[in-house]
Amino acid sequence: MIIKKNTHAPLRLPKLLINPKVLEYNVTFTDSCRYDIGEDQTDINKLFGIGYFPFHHWNSVRIGWAYNPTTDKIDISAYWYEKGQRKWQETVRKNIGEEINFKIEIGKHNHYISINNSYATIPLPGQRLGYLLRPYFGGNRKAPHDIEIKGI
Repeated sequence: MIIKKNTHAPLRLPKLLINPKVLEYNVTFTDSCRYDIGEDQTDINKLFGIGYFPFHHWNSVRIGWAYNPTTDKIDISAYWYEKGQRKWQETVRKNIGEEINFKIEIGKHNHYISINNSYATIPLPGQRLGYLLRPYFGGNRKAPHDIEIKGI
């Protein structure tokens, strides 16, 4: 998947999820995931997740990421909206070029995020009907150059 320069995301059709249980991808952040956007460097980009109706800025759970130029690594976060309040929790830091297993398990009372055996529990109940949230660059900034993420 490539997010083209000066865009937030590739164009993709929505995918409805009925009684979702697990979303899982094996992902590799390529060298193109290095970037410098100044004061917005710590904004969280989104890898994938699940949104619930009426819209994902009300209730959703996603995997977030950002390039950290100080460590030359990718900072991975659990990122969610609960009744319109945005929340996040930094989870792990990974190397560029490393294949990473990402899993979101949707439970009755919580969502569980697994990243190569690092775990986070999101206190947001699963719902019967949702939709797949796909990669998105930003915050407020668009991709400074083509960003390629393999496996998603």
